[in-house]
Amino acid sequence: MNVFFKPSFILFCAMLALSITSCGDSNNDKAEKPSKEQLKTRIKVMEDSLKGLQANLNEIKQIPNLTHFELINRLLDYYHNYPEDDYAAECLDKVHMKYSGMNIHERAVQYADTLLKEYPKYVNRSLVLESQGSAYDIFIHPRDTSKVRYYYTLLMKENPGMEKDKKEGIEDRLKHLKMNFDEFINYKMENMDLP
Repeated sequence: MNVFFKPSFILFCAMLALSITSCGDSNNDKAEKPSKEQLKTRIKVMEDSLKGLQANLNEIKQIPNLTHFELINRLLDYYHNYPEDDYAAECLDKVHMKYSGMNIHERAVQYADTLLKEYPKYVNRSLVLESQGSAYDIFIHPRDTSKVRYYYTLLMKENPGMEKDKKEGIEDRLKHLKMNFDEFINYKMENMDLP
């Protein structure tokens, strides 16, 4: 058994065991809704598992997408079972960030939109708005400049005390939305005042 195969095989076995355990749990829980604590524990176990895998990335080379999807499923379980709970908003945000991290931006913006719509007072709303503006500006193709304008404008409107530099940067981007992000960066570099 070679060195590369061994960690992958161990990880596969661990994920298989988790899947079998999860399937067994779901059959038992059909009659009874899982508690918030049970769901939070399941999320924490998966998050800790991902941290462990991240710490051993030199050995395993890559974390399988299956592992990320399992965390997403657990986060969504909480959201679907307890949508009125504040932690449900945090779960949606984590799902949005997880999809972004996996470069599945179309799904990321969908969950971020759900979060913004259903939890208008979410504590990290500004970051989600900024993420949405960036996603539609850089990652979603074809680019939707109306969405970029919508999210960045809303971000500034909801944060009147925003740092001056950040606000000016967003305003400048909105003035040059005809340029794609790379063109805008090149334009900024060409027009940069050097000391």
